[in-house]
Amino acid sequence: MGLPVALVDVDQALNGQWRAYEHEVDLIRVQDPPVTAWPQLREAGFLPKPQVVAWRAEALTKEEDYLKRLSQKDRYDVRAAYRKAAELGFQVGVEPLTAPVLTEFLELYERQVSTMRHGWAVAVEQRDSILAEAGTYCAVTVRSEGSLVGACLNQDLPARDEIRARFSAVTPEQRSDSLSRVLYWETLREARARQRRWASLGRDINLYGHVVKPGLFSFKSRLGFTAIPGQLLDPGSGSHQADRVIRFGELSDPTLLLSYAPVAGEEAAVGAPLRVNLFTPSEELDTRPFRSAALTGTTVHTVRSD
Repeated sequence: MGLPVALVDVDQALNGQWRAYEHEVDLIRVQDPPVTAWPQLREAGFLPKPQVVAWRAEALTKEEDYLKRLSQKDRYDVRAAYRKAAELGFQVGVEPLTAPVLTEFLELYERQVSTMRHGWAVAVEQRDSILAEAGTYCAVTVRSEGSLVGACLNQDLPARDEIRARFSAVTPEQRSDSLSRVLYWETLREARARQRRWASLGRDINLYGHVVKPGLFSFKSRLGFTAIPGQLLDPGSGSHQADRVIRFGELSDPTLLLSYAPVAGEEAAVGAPLRVNLFTPSEELDTRPFRSAALTGTTVHTVRSD
């Protein structure tokens, strides 16, 4: 089911006419609001934000240097994930992306997507285009006695000095963060091996609580990746929006989005730091899982629960 959202213009957002939809939708949105209206929209409870956020990290020369940037708990979790994989007898490797490997992966991927409430099998739709560019890809794979239990399809983008994780999936039995942590850590290692400056975990719709969940934000940030406006990485992709979450019908509790932090001179806002916004009916939400040193802070918004 699609997200119940009402689109309004700036005047309707500011004069309260959006309230005509408050018992029908989860979210009120102003699409492409002019930057000059952002301060007023904030005052009216609407948060200017990029439509899409991209996740990237500098791979750095040495793995130990990268680990030092993580918290003690997050370093422990990376090492524990590898210990668990070894205890289970998993073989971790990097393979060329061939048609048989892609077929194996898509079977795993479709099973994973089918369990999601609002899952969208994007990689299945893009199978032909992925195969057409197979030479630019490599697959980080985790196998158990030859069978694929987890994989991440990474695209090498030399012009961007980047390795980009495009799609990943694990078996239902391994659907904790542990094996996914191994997959993405191997992506960082592959970026170093290819002497790429950047590793990327792709792009997300900037609303964690519908198709993608808040836990994905937590997982990526704890691996040392930073969320940035998608337009900064791919100019022309995505747009700006101003959102106001008003209830939880199709949205999960909590819901998370990253808004632009207010800056002096809103014309500079598209390059402003991002801020975490959490929406919940709870008065005792633990915000620690959603920390990110690269962002400017966290605001919790109390929203009614229908």
